[in-house]
Amino acid sequence: MALGVASQQLDLLDPVSRFCDEALPANSIFTFLHEHREALFPDGLFTDLFAAVGRRSVPPSVVATVMVLQRLEGLSDREAVDRLMFDARWRYAAGVGGWDGAGRVGFAHTVLVDMRERLRRSDRPDPDLRGGVGCRSGRRAAGPAAGPGLHALV
Repeated sequence: MALGVASQQLDLLDPVSRFCDEALPANSIFTFLHEHREALFPDGLFTDLFAAVGRRSVPPSVVATVMVLQRLEGLSDREAVDRLMFDARWRYAAGVGGWDGAGRVGFAHTVLVDMRERLRRSDRPDPDLRGGVGCRSGRRAAGPAAGPGLHALV
């Protein structure tokens, strides 16, 4: 499976983005992830986990965002994928857009299983996620990005 890359341009007329921009407070985890997802989980950071050729994966930045929200809410893989499908806040945080068919609709729960396994097999199962989410040394960044890192999710 080859590395999928998330779109950097969301439709300005996307109803989910418009709704969440207006409805969510600025200090919401959903707003934070929406604004900083690409800095926290750049798709290029996961290049070594995927083959150079093949069918494109779900963008790792989307999967990582779902994994963070899954852990925060204590959900199973199936429940997390359901939230991504039906909860506008999760779609907003993951940057996948609305329900008009233009955005990514969702993915199977096994994508989360596969990503955890890829991270486990990696030479760096606890990647430094640039935004300070976590690193192998156990050091943590200050500020709202500080957290356990993806190693806590695998």
